[in-house]
Amino acid sequence: MSAATLARSTMKFGAGLGVAAIVLIVLGPFINRNFGLGDSLSFMPLFAAWESEPVAVLVSLIYVTLLVPCVLLSATLITASLVIRHAEASEQATTTEESAASTH
Repeated sequence: MSAATLARSTMKFGAGLGVAAIVLIVLGPFINRNFGLGDSLSFMPLFAAWESEPVAVLVSLIYVTLLVPCVLLSATLITASLVIRHAEASEQATTTEESAASTH
């Protein structure tokens, strides 16, 4: 697999995770208000919420467990793709300069 192909596939996967993270961020208030804990944690501790509403705690926990890795992996993969592209461009520029210097 060439560096360009690797950078392209890494960017696509990172962008897809970024879109998923944006969708989760936009839908977050709806999910937490209707199915998750919403604002009930401000009134009671987590163990009390677990005893009274275990499904809501699980929904909120799953939401955060999906959101955080999507954001972090998206940022990491996009950065890696840009680093690969920069390294490839730098290598090509160095090769071009060396070949131009050897011909003169």
